[in-house]
Amino acid sequence: MARSMTKQRAALKLILTTRLTSREIQAATGLSKSAVCRYRKAAHFKKLTWATVEPWPVAQIDAVLNKRPGGGKVLPAIDYAKLCDELAAKRMPLMVWYVDYQRQAYPHHRSYSSIAKGLRAFRKTLPTFMHMQHNPGERISVDFSGHVPHYIDLKTGKKVKVVIFVGSCDASSYFFVKAIHAQSIPEFLRAHADMLVFFGGAPAVFVPDNAKCAVVRPGTDLELQRSYEDLAKHYGVTILPARPHHPRDKAVVEASVKIFKNQMLTRLRSFTFYSIDEINERIAVLLEDANNQPMSNGMPSRRQRFETIDQPALRPLPPERYVYADIKPKIRVDGGYHVLVLKHRYSVPHRLTGQYVSARITDDAVELFHEGKQVAHHPRSHATGGLTTDPSHMPESHRAQADRNPDGLKAWAKTAGPHIARFVQLQFEQERSFMGLRPADRVKTLVGKYGAALVDRALADCPDLKTANVTDLQRKLSVMAKEGAKTPARRSSNARGSHSFIN
Repeated sequence: MARSMTKQRAALKLILTTRLTSREIQAATGLSKSAVCRYRKAAHFKKLTWATVEPWPVAQIDAVLNKRPGGGKVLPAIDYAKLCDELAAKRMPLMVWYVDYQRQAYPHHRSYSSIAKGLRAFRKTLPTFMHMQHNPGERISVDFSGHVPHYIDLKTGKKVKVVIFVGSCDASSYFFVKAIHAQSIPEFLRAHADMLVFFGGAPAVFVPDNAKCAVVRPGTDLELQRSYEDLAKHYGVTILPARPHHPRDKAVVEASVKIFKNQMLTRLRSFTFYSIDEINERIAVLLEDANNQPMSNGMPSRRQRFETIDQPALRPLPPERYVYADIKPKIRVDGGYHVLVLKHRYSVPHRLTGQYVSARITDDAVELFHEGKQVAHHPRSHATGGLTTDPSHMPESHRAQADRNPDGLKAWAKTAGPHIARFVQLQFEQERSFMGLRPADRVKTLVGKYGAALVDRALADCPDLKTANVTDLQRKLSVMAKEGAKTPARRSSNARGSHSFIN
């Protein structure tokens, strides 16, 4: 209000308790003579006494002494608290709200200017921020700067803008800055790994904003980027994004971004860079200076605060640095117990056929998970349309069929017995090697029926393994099995093989 409330109260007290003239009261209070006369008339008309007026609040005295604007009309009061909430909830400009209000309250409506003035006055009474008490080593906030430097591409001669990643320890305000190529998920996560190496430890909580490289869906139904969750799991950190449109949730890093813009970016623009590495080398020098400067409020530098507050409370980093992994959250296992990952199929245990698994893909490996548990690990293959199968994932029947090839049968035979191995080897030394599949497979069946030891003993009695007849071998095994194979048949010195005959 234009007049001081203290002067109004003092003038009214002199009017009601003394016999001073209006000029004398004017000289004592500094109010105009017309104002003093108006107060005297109002007090006389309303028959006021100082005993009545003394306990009144300032607003009540002002309402009695000063005529309301608008010819004294009493207009409906505005609930400014409710109005603030409505404008914020609907993100509505005041003018849009006023048009509806004017239509509903006509003709007893307030002017737009009076409502705007009252709203401004009400907002000044609201708390604008809260002083946060940050626990040492608990939170690191991250953000991007909207103001960025650039470098010159020597091949094209064009300017290439970079992205500035900033991370701050909330308790000490010690901060990290790095230039990256883009706000992509791999670049974002690599910047996190570099930041933790710079700080020398991991916090309990990351506080990012709602950029797409960090958050898939913000709000109450929050969904984080799977790769970002994978990084947080590696370092044992929880991710708590700031609320949408609430930058003060990460006020410390916002202040760090401002320091970069006001102090570091100006100096960077005085240099010409030809690569992003050159930008980062210069940023490292400027960052050292910024962190070593005493803070403006007379407190120690950010580095000193970090070394005494945050650094002792940070948790040690794991032995291995985080390696970026692409996460595929939901892949259906096909009828052949394989999943398609980046145009290549990888096997999972056959019992998972028809179910869903998630994939974690690095440069050299593909890991598959079912309900949070790893069920398969394969070397990564870049063969488009290829197939990578772990034999242990196959059903018994499929594994047997997969082994029905020369290499598979030879490998099996080596474990069954020396004479079995020799027999199978000879079958595939024919001119048409595929003709050896049937006899080798039949011997494998006989091993399953009679046992490897008995079959190997029977083959040992054959004069020539290359020409041995599997049907005769089966009859012999049947007899040996009935007799209990107590004594192996003695080989006669007169027995002759095909080498004894000359055509």
